[in-house]
Amino acid sequence: MGISGWFKLGGRSIFSWAFTFQRLTGIVLLIYLCMHLTYLTTLLDKTGETYESMIALTVSKEFLIFDILLVLCGVFHGVNGFRIILHEFGLAYEYHKALLALAVVIALAAWLYASYIMYSLTGG
Repeated sequence: MGISGWFKLGGRSIFSWAFTFQRLTGIVLLIYLCMHLTYLTTLLDKTGETYESMIALTVSKEFLIFDILLVLCGVFHGVNGFRIILHEFGLAYEYHKALLALAVVIALAAWLYASYIMYSLTGG
């Protein structure tokens, strides 16, 4: 089963979907890390013009949606990863459904709060 199998709709549990989203958010975060490192290397010029233009782009309201989605990926990946670690160590496995629900609620609450803060800091 390849990557296309991650999106098979029939016969999958909610835990399988959580693991699929764990993989996808991990890929998104890896791509972001590569882009971020590339971005940082462009700031090495001595004039500061590149730095100023890149900062102006990344703090714009148009770029805010990417930041908000990145925070969602990071928060979900972290909270769900902690849940998976608990299960790997055999802790609280009898509460696996409740832990998944709690992880989703925590991730959504943290993401909404962070999105509100980010939006308000951009003058929204």
